[in-house]
Amino acid sequence: MKLKDSKLFKTYIHLINERESIRVLKESGKPKPWTKDPHLSKWRFTNMRRMDDKVSLWLLHNWYEPYFDHPNMLYAALVARFFNHPEALNDITHLVFSDKGWPKEEMCSLLRKRKARKVTIFNNAYMVRGNDGVDKVDTVMNFTLDPMVKDPPKVDTNSLETTWKNIVCRYGMGSFMAGQVVADLRWAMTGDWSDRNFWAPVGPGSSRGICRLYKQPKNKMIDQKVFLPKLTYLREIAGPLINQNLNARMEMMDWQNSLCEFDKYMRLVTKTGRPKQRYKGT
Repeated sequence: MKLKDSKLFKTYIHLINERESIRVLKESGKPKPWTKDPHLSKWRFTNMRRMDDKVSLWLLHNWYEPYFDHPNMLYAALVARFFNHPEALNDITHLVFSDKGWPKEEMCSLLRKRKARKVTIFNNAYMVRGNDGVDKVDTVMNFTLDPMVKDPPKVDTNSLETTWKNIVCRYGMGSFMAGQVVADLRWAMTGDWSDRNFWAPVGPGSSRGICRLYKQPKNKMIDQKVFLPKLTYLREIAGPLINQNLNARMEMMDWQNSLCEFDKYMRLVTKTGRPKQRYKGT
């Protein structure tokens, strides 16, 4: 059976279209319920287009557009995705975009004060690990960000892939997190970013998602060289079947993102797991 004719593929298309419909209805001010899908109504799923999500929109409007091309933008995007909580990021915005160098200690101090008040620092959308016995703020600041600020990886604004390769090899950076950073830089720095419609990095969730679609073992992350052709073909056959306004705005990173959400959705369908967060519709 061809992928396009499979029940899994039809479920994938349903997920994309239904999640986009929820976004449109919600933003238009329509009252709940926005869907009859029991999984989407009870559990939190990100938008298919990552820049439509709440945190990404906050970053776009409060960091990336106001400070577009700022010399600190690389470490701003790193800070943004490691902490990824708008209120915490708002507390340190004036430090991130200051002209006084790398204000690590000041940022740590503000974040620790926030933690002492038992207010959220890290958004649990991403898994950020701490070293054993070391505060997670210190781990991110001292072991991951500090070395990259002092010896910054080169940003090639013509290529997401090249920039990703320069970042992913650094301490604390995996394929997924490096991909999130370069996907943000595409909106924050002048450049062609000419591969934005043709390239995206594999991550744990998108690896499981695409393996589900192709009915392949999902317990081992597939290689980037295997992932990209599969993702390219998926976009080719799925694009005409989804909401066309959404399709026109989706870049390859968004198609990669859709596979992470598909994996979450299928865990509910198969009763083998569930997402981290329930959805209250607020």
